[in-house]
Amino acid sequence: MPVASFAATPARAALHHTSITINGAAPAGPAFQGVGAISGGGGNSRLLIDYPAPQQQQILDYLFKPGYGAGVQILKLEIGGDAYATDGAEPSVEHAAGQVNCAAGYEFWLAQQARRLNPAIQLYGLQWNAPGWIGHGGQNAWTSNDIRYIIDWLGCAARNRLRINYIGAWNEHLPQGITPQVITWFEHLRSALDAHHFNRVKIVGVDSFAHENGKDVSNFLAGHPAFRAAIGVLGYHNLCTYPVIGNVCLVPRAARRSGKPIWESEFGALRQGSGAVAATARQLDDAYIRVGATGLISWPLISSIPADLPLEGRGLVTADQPWSGNYHVNQLTWILAQTTGFTRPGWVHVRGASAEFGGRYGSYVSYEARNRSAWTLVAQTSTATGPQSITVHLTGSLPSRTVHVRSTSIRSSRARTWFVRRQDVHPSARTFSYRLQPGSIYTFTTVPDPITKRGVPPPSAPMPLPYSTSAQQPDGANMPPLLAPQDGAFEYTNASTTTFTQTAVGRPVFWQAGSAPRFPYAVLGDGSHKDYTVSASVTFGATSQSAGLIARFSHPKTDGGGLGFNGYHFVVRQDGSCGLFLDQVGASPVSLGNCTPSSAFSPGTPVAISLAVHGPTVTGSVNATQVVQVSNSKWATGIAGISTGGWYPVTFGDLQLN
Repeated sequence: MPVASFAATPARAALHHTSITINGAAPAGPAFQGVGAISGGGGNSRLLIDYPAPQQQQILDYLFKPGYGAGVQILKLEIGGDAYATDGAEPSVEHAAGQVNCAAGYEFWLAQQARRLNPAIQLYGLQWNAPGWIGHGGQNAWTSNDIRYIIDWLGCAARNRLRINYIGAWNEHLPQGITPQVITWFEHLRSALDAHHFNRVKIVGVDSFAHENGKDVSNFLAGHPAFRAAIGVLGYHNLCTYPVIGNVCLVPRAARRSGKPIWESEFGALRQGSGAVAATARQLDDAYIRVGATGLISWPLISSIPADLPLEGRGLVTADQPWSGNYHVNQLTWILAQTTGFTRPGWVHVRGASAEFGGRYGSYVSYEARNRSAWTLVAQTSTATGPQSITVHLTGSLPSRTVHVRSTSIRSSRARTWFVRRQDVHPSARTFSYRLQPGSIYTFTTVPDPITKRGVPPPSAPMPLPYSTSAQQPDGANMPPLLAPQDGAFEYTNASTTTFTQTAVGRPVFWQAGSAPRFPYAVLGDGSHKDYTVSASVTFGATSQSAGLIARFSHPKTDGGGLGFNGYHFVVRQDGSCGLFLDQVGASPVSLGNCTPSSAFSPGTPVAISLAVHGPTVTGSVNATQVVQVSNSKWATGIAGISTGGWYPVTFGDLQLN
């Protein structure tokens, strides 16, 4: 409520007070480039494309429609690399050199929806992993092949009628720091972009962490003119510490002196209710105040993944039930909306009108349109212990018309306290006052008030069984609905809509390689079923291959690149042998039993396999014949999956969960 409404009440303790001048005559401040979110760094958007059309549109509106929900202004997309990146793997558009499939995956689809709702949204591509041919047969990231791959991905974006604004290199992939090879790679990427008519695409370097030891990317700009010219934006992760806290933000001095825009190109990763809301509220203000960050991108955009994955439950929206249409708009959406709903990329920060309140009372940031036709002030009081007051003075040519006020309670889990429209304020003599309550974020603006939040999702429901790929068509990502690859890629080929294939070719270049074995696998389910049978037909493409089924899967934490999982794993080999294993995160698989069901299976001939879990009984069957059965109580619940023993083509048909 406005200060004027309580000024006449009896005085108690003196309020902490701040006077703020928003000077419309000051030279324009640094350009504001936007607040965004990341789809990728794991398949966190995987299930959204499988949602029923009405609920899918509602979710997309909450994410991208300006003035409606989160109003994401920058959408960062994973360039699929066929390998695990936190909560899954995204398929490459070019598994093998020269074999380009611009319809692969769901990131281009998502970007099309975002651009449809907000034509001004900025699109940004980044790799976590890459297909094996990039590395010349090894774990080599910074190669000429990789530059070719990025150019091919940008070409696919163009074929999907998408103009990419920013391109990064590799996510957090600098094992030796900034080397001559890395510097040359960026220079060659810039030349390749220009040669292929992508000269408007700006390069973000280097999508990793800031360093204070003289080895930061910014320390190499002055001595390498071509490198400096290549880098358009300095992109850092977690400038305000990880997990994101927002209390202390640091960037090397060389970055501030470089003249390059500074972005916090990734922050977040906290679960709802674990401090993420307060930290994000601080982050959006303090990253600019303390380190001059003018673009901020939260990870992840959405939690739209199967159950029992390590980082589920994070993001702006939770949408993990395509079968019911249920979803939940998280509080983080409204924290972002307090800024995105009342600003536009291309606005500027108002010089001298962004600072901390002092005494741990919070902070505030001011924005204005370049023509000074509108302005916005965002204030957060996440750390305040009591109420405080502000007085705002408007000078210069900034409008002093009616000021609209919105607030979100950071400390409340009640949706009715989020993004609440408050009583308008009417400045007198270009001045107004207001009382700020602790644990909140406020927006004061001359931008017209956005659309009121709306949309009621259907109730939650367990995933219905039976599930069968033969009973449904490939989804919009050309994948079996609800199936989420964790390593590798599982796609329908152009020749078939009844069978799908593991399509990753050769061992990828990994974001986090680790030392444990890696193999393609994919999972589905919601974790509500304890006893079930998972089955499929598998067709080997060559000798010495294997394929498997997984039951009671869970992956409760990340562990050196996401290696390993909990569950039962039934593996059938082309030579006719098979085995049942107990898998556990952080440990080698334990053999529960081996079997030799028959002679070798001929490549090209389907083999029916199944894995049943009922109470402690775990049973593996081949061609309808039980070949191994054990009693084991280690895992009681978890979702189902499929696997291949290596990065080669194995074809699956009629995947069922009963």
